[in-house]
Amino acid sequence: MLITRNPDTTAAPAAKYSQSVEVPANARWLVLAGQVGMTPDGTILESLEAQDEQIWKNTVLTLEDAGFGVEDIVKLTVFSTDPSALAIHMKHRMAYLSQDHTPASTWLNVSSLARPEFLIEMETVAAKTG
Repeated sequence: MLITRNPDTTAAPAAKYSQSVEVPANARWLVLAGQVGMTPDGTILESLEAQDEQIWKNTVLTLEDAGFGVEDIVKLTVFSTDPSALAIHMKHRMAYLSQDHTPASTWLNVSSLARPEFLIEMETVAAKTG
């Protein structure tokens, strides 16, 4: 049975999806929907720097809602409308992940995201044993 989660600590989904889906088995898997630079009250932050910081905050809060932590991240997929955003994103990534934790990751430069105000988005897959 899948367990879907939409924590009160992040903005409500804008369409029919869940912020995360847990796949039970010997290892617990958690798949996060793409997180964007939107605060829990629905405010879309203006700068790429602020949006990237918010996607990490939203990711951490969504992981924590399910009993996971950043150490459980297996895969990150980042979509950016600005090819120069990688340096900003890596600064935040280094702040949120320990030096020895290196999940698989993919970076995609795209022409646009779901709304024109969104500059960057990050999908996360996590897994936890025990």
